[in-house]
Amino acid sequence: MLFNQVERSYHLNNHKKSSKENAILCGLAFDNKDNHKRITTGENFYVIGGSSGTHENLVEKVIEFTEVIKKYGKKLDDLSEAEYYDVVKEICAQNEKMYWFYQA
Repeated sequence: MLFNQVERSYHLNNHKKSSKENAILCGLAFDNKDNHKRITTGENFYVIGGSSGTHENLVEKVIEFTEVIKKYGKKLDDLSEAEYYDVVKEICAQNEKMYWFYQA
């Protein structure tokens, strides 16, 4: 039984190392009151939930994020954590109620 647990852990660790090759932006919103299910996907993003306005705003932000990194000749997979947050600062006003998290 112990061997099986170690083997599973090994496979999880190997998967984690290659996950950066499949990086995505994921936008989640929870202010939906009309029970409409909103899901928008793109080349490297998913936006899920929210009211019509919030959902649209999130889609615009992830598209803008993608355009900025392309302008710098990068792909989402190539960004360091510092570069990720530099792009976030570039596209978001300080008073916006939006939270961005980087997970490597």
